[in-house]
Amino acid sequence: MLEMLPGLVRIYEEWAERYPDVQPLTVQFAADGKSGGGLDGVLAYPLDGHWLLVTFGLTELGEKTSEEARVSGSGFEFTCRVPREDGDEAVPSWVLRVLHALADRFLAGIDLDVGHWILTPSPLGGEPANGDMTSLVIVPDVEIRAIDTPNGIVLFFQLVGLKAEEGAAVQEAGTAAPLVALLRDRDPKMLTDPSRDAVRL
Repeated sequence: MLEMLPGLVRIYEEWAERYPDVQPLTVQFAADGKSGGGLDGVLAYPLDGHWLLVTFGLTELGEKTSEEARVSGSGFEFTCRVPREDGDEAVPSWVLRVLHALADRFLAGIDLDVGHWILTPSPLGGEPANGDMTSLVIVPDVEIRAIDTPNGIVLFFQLVGLKAEEGAAVQEAGTAAPLVALLRDRDPKMLTDPSRDAVRL
């Protein structure tokens, strides 16, 4: 099947170069094989200490259908990194809900780009254990920012969870840049870890 989807092959190959010894799990959302209704799925890489999640389906995976030759589909896929215990082989369902919901919001017409933030009224993914992690910010992926594919360029937008007070501070400042800089200094991988301490500007 992969050989029929050159866009997906390129995404897979690029991350395989970064993690050649790690076999990702494939979580498919469109079990009926249809596309265009949201995300097709997620590649989930079980790494030491965290899961790396890479979406596929917002860009053109198979044949080129859009008129913009330089850009594949929406032009980006989401990534996210969440904590993982040693031996854990199950992808947390809450982060899959977050990725799916955000993709649906984008496809419904909400503009999403690097530097944007999203405030939510409840813990991320509707997971009570996520406590006061109720916001997200979009940053360039910390490892792979962009790739060329047969269907055009694909950017990788990393979603990073924010604590409620961090989201409020970003909203008040009108920019996420200072907070993102502090988060990156604390954790270069920028994990979305609900158990971490809040960062104060």
